[in-house]
Amino acid sequence: MKCHKVSARKILSFPSRIRIILYPLSFILLLFSAATFAQQIAIPRIEQMPNLPQPYQMRNWKQVALGFDSLAFKLTASGQYLPLIFRQINTVNYPNHDSFGIHSYVGTNSPNSGEAITGLPAVVGASLVGINKKNQNSQNWVLRCEEFFNRRPEENIYLNGPVANSGSDW
Repeated sequence: MKCHKVSARKILSFPSRIRIILYPLSFILLLFSAATFAQQIAIPRIEQMPNLPQPYQMRNWKQVALGFDSLAFKLTASGQYLPLIFRQINTVNYPNHDSFGIHSYVGTNSPNSGEAITGLPAVVGASLVGINKKNQNSQNWVLRCEEFFNRRPEENIYLNGPVANSGSDW
C-alpha cells in the first residue's frame, strides 16, 4: 500500500484560502481608513493660543500631595474645622481594628461622617508620592481602609460607607 503525501495547500478549500488573505487585508484597510478619517480639525481661535504659555510655572504636585497628607492625616491638628480626620472605633465590617474617616468637606456639621471617596484616594495618593501609609507614625492607614469593604453577602464590595448599599450612585 502506497502512502501519498497530502500538502496543506490541497486540504484548504478555495474559499478558506480567500478568507486567509482577505481577513488580514480587511483589518489593515480598516486601520488605514480610521487613521485617514480621524484627523484633527483646526479651530482658528485655538490655533492662536501658544502651546506653552509664558510665563509658565508647573505646580510641584508631589509637594502638594505631601502637604495635603500632613494636614489631612494629623489627628492632633487644632483650629477651626480641624482635624480633618477622625478615628472610628466601633467598626462594623472589621471589628478587630479601628478605621478612620476624612470629612467630605471642610466645615461639616457632622463631625464623625466621612466617605470612602475622600479617605481611600488620600491613602492611595500619599502612597504614590512615597509615603508608607502602612506604617506612618505607627498608624496603618491601609488596614483601616478595609472598613469600607462591605462584607455582607449581598454586597461584597467597597462602598462609600461601611454600611452603605450598592445599586445607586446616591
